[in-house]
Amino acid sequence: MSFKQVPPKQNRLNGLMVALVAISVSLSGCSLMQKLPLPGKPADSAGSATSSTASGSEKADPKALKAHLDAGNAKAKAGQWNEAILEFQQVVAMDPRNVQGHVQLGWAYAELKQWDEAKQHLISAIALSPDNPGAHANLAWVYAEKRRWHDAQEEAKKAIDLDPKNAYSHATLAWAYQSTGQEGLAIAEYEKSLELDPKLENSRLALGVAYCNQGIAVRAQEQLNQLIKQGSPKATELQTRLGKGCGGKK
Repeated sequence: MSFKQVPPKQNRLNGLMVALVAISVSLSGCSLMQKLPLPGKPADSAGSATSSTASGSEKADPKALKAHLDAGNAKAKAGQWNEAILEFQQVVAMDPRNVQGHVQLGWAYAELKQWDEAKQHLISAIALSPDNPGAHANLAWVYAEKRRWHDAQEEAKKAIDLDPKNAYSHATLAWAYQSTGQEGLAIAEYEKSLELDPKLENSRLALGVAYCNQGIAVRAQEQLNQLIKQGSPKATELQTRLGKGCGGKK
């Protein structure tokens, strides 16, 4: 399964795609996927645009930095991740303290499932700009893919503290909760993600599964009805889960 890119909004970048796995709270074969956000402009734009180049002998050219970032984003939008990486690498080569360059590299490497490289650049971005919510959100995704659930929860919470209205960060936290059997907390976070963005089909699917696991069949059916209304193919997955029966607390 795959997601379309989230359209850019001003300096906002395309969204990330996150693949959720069958987890310990019995997803009964449902394969869930969720996207995460990319940050907008760098938190420290002055430092990222004017800091020293790798050689330290001259200042990085802001126009050249922007040109490489724009080119990398265009390649990423087209799904040409290796080419995008080459452009973003030019940014950090010119300006090793460029927060946006590191976050973009983390994004691109994550899309290629090169988790260690992604983590390295996202940690670098956070070291340079600790209050960058997108860097924390994306690092949470990487940790989740590495099954480091506690670290994923901590990073997602930091992202939410910095940007509480980002639906994707709530969905990621929900995934981490659900993967460690904290289904009640997961339900609350999935509900919040859908309150912020009702179009997140995979949050709705995961929420329906969570309700069913809790034996709350009526609420699970409500999520199914919404997926059907949206014309989502996820409706079939949830319908299959509900067809096996919902057990547990009523």
